[in-house]
Amino acid sequence: MNHRPHFPVSTLTYNGNLISTAAQAHPEIAMRLPANYISDTSTLLGKITADVAGQKNARGKLGNLTTVQSANLDMLLHCMNQARQTARLAFPGQTVKLHQEFQMGVHDKNDLGSILNRADIIIASVQSNLAALKLKGWTDAETTAFTTARQTFGTATPAQQTAKGGAKDSTTTKNTDAAALYENLLTIQNAADLQWPATDPANAGVRDEFRLNTFPPASTTAPAAPAATPPATPHP
Repeated sequence: MNHRPHFPVSTLTYNGNLISTAAQAHPEIAMRLPANYISDTSTLLGKITADVAGQKNARGKLGNLTTVQSANLDMLLHCMNQARQTARLAFPGQTVKLHQEFQMGVHDKNDLGSILNRADIIIASVQSNLAALKLKGWTDAETTAFTTARQTFGTATPAQQTAKGGAKDSTTTKNTDAAALYENLLTIQNAADLQWPATDPANAGVRDEFRLNTFPPASTTAPAAPAATPPATPHP
């Protein structure tokens, strides 16, 4: 079973493009990989882009969005991802907080109403955690852009809040392709790690090209299971 990324698709594709480019620039790792693995990974990258476009189109049809509303939705999604990424830096390892307050990993419903609901939760969390976020580069300008993007939608109509099969199907396809791409990127990174081990300082530059120690984001790692509480020692 493939690993599944627990971070925005934009993070996956951004790093995927860098890793894929590095693999093409250093064909010596091809011998460590199955035939056509690098080219297949590049193909997957292109498919993910098409999947995202298809999902947006399906989501737009759900609520009969105008061209302007579609552009506003893209901006809103961008603001949501910016807030999540900044929160990940501000609250490392605080999985519950990131999940509940910044909706990290919450993407099971992609109808407009659900997106707006998540945006409202994140905006409230941004406002209540502003001091911590500002220590990681966030400014009042980002808050204003975020709230402005949200306000363009007002209150979603019932028709916009109803999820249909088309959007669900496109989401499923995107998630499946994202998981396959993520697995390929991890495999390419492992091949690069073996080819250019960290024990040789001269390998630092090429390791950076493959995003080793940078991707996947450290905060996406599943939290360790809590240690079992030992049984109480009976009193004599």
